[in-house]
Amino acid sequence: MVTVYLTRHGQTEWNLEKRLQGRGNSPLTKFGIDRAKELSKRMEDIKIDKIYTSPIERAYKTAQIIKGNKDVEIIKEDGLMEMSFGDYEGRITDEVKKENPDWDINLIMNGNEEIKAPNGESLREVRERVRMAMDSILKKNDGKSILLVAHGVTIKALLHYFKDDSFSEVMGQATLTKIIVDEDNFKIEFKNDSSHFTKNITAIGW
Repeated sequence: MVTVYLTRHGQTEWNLEKRLQGRGNSPLTKFGIDRAKELSKRMEDIKIDKIYTSPIERAYKTAQIIKGNKDVEIIKEDGLMEMSFGDYEGRITDEVKKENPDWDINLIMNGNEEIKAPNGESLREVRERVRMAMDSILKKNDGKSILLVAHGVTIKALLHYFKDDSFSEVMGQATLTKIIVDEDNFKIEFKNDSSHFTKNITAIGW
């Protein structure tokens, strides 16, 4: 059995502007850092054996904040990187949609596996690399508790791996999801939980 905790990186400047980040990066905002610190405080008394994070800076920085004073290894895992948006990275989503009406991030969020940005990835490709990464991670961590730090579309692929396609929105930044993995059985104890936030603020941007 493996206990999996899952979170998304903290808010970034490009999140606020609704720019496609993908493999690129934008710094965490002060708000994003503060929320990651609140999640760190929530997890102070939760046993974590390893932290697996996307190597992209916004996720890795979030993982470092959440780790806090825990004596736990942070492992960079390429399989947890965000979907590559190719030529569209750094661009505002609405502008891309006007230029190319056939490409819509909302279609991807609702499970379209085929569409991809020029020189980017499809959801099918993201799901496959997430599957390979998770098969390996779970095999290495039987009997342990792990934290995964990832990105919006990647988390969609992770939930698909755990047999849950009910969440069509973007996972909240620095929220917490808990999944119990018992061989091929997955039990989601809670999802996108934000009870650790001290301020209830309406999300802005992505």
